[in-house]
Amino acid sequence: MSGAEPLCVEERETISRELSRDRSARCIGKLLGQRPGTIAREIERNGGAADYRACAAQERYESLKARPKERKLVASTQLHDTVDEGLEQKWSPEQVSARLDEEYPDDPEMRVSHKTIYHTLYLQTRGELRTGLKLTLQRGRARRVPRSRASLSREEIHDMVNISERPAEADDRSVPGFRKET
Repeated sequence: MSGAEPLCVEERETISRELSRDRSARCIGKLLGQRPGTIAREIERNGGAADYRACAAQERYESLKARPKERKLVASTQLHDTVDEGLEQKWSPEQVSARLDEEYPDDPEMRVSHKTIYHTLYLQTRGELRTGLKLTLQRGRARRVPRSRASLSREEIHDMVNISERPAEADDRSVPGFRKET
């Protein structure tokens, strides 16, 4: 069973033919070597068992796959303005996203994740927009700060003395405590 790759035109044709014979998603999946859930989702996404058409399903797949896609905050002026209002009120992108869910519960076009807001903000940070971004974000950072352990462990050591700055006694081992390794 593959399952990882998208369905091809021929597989969609087979789904359409088998649905006309009243076959189940499990039966079609076995025939195609696909998981039954993959077949069931394909059927539901494209009108259900009664209205499934291979050509329409393929066209839908190709339109969704097309790149580059217009960004959601660029495509919808209303959504952009609403997000912008929230950011001007010094709300975090998480707060803006949660507020959109509350204010527009039945409108999926007025929903956006906080990650999309951050991504759009950081994407726009060139030239004078960078200053506006710093003012918009609560922490005032125009760049993302990685949270990995590697970046946290690279902090500077306070009162550190480089080897090149060590005293001369360390080189000739004349002071006790500076051992010569053998």
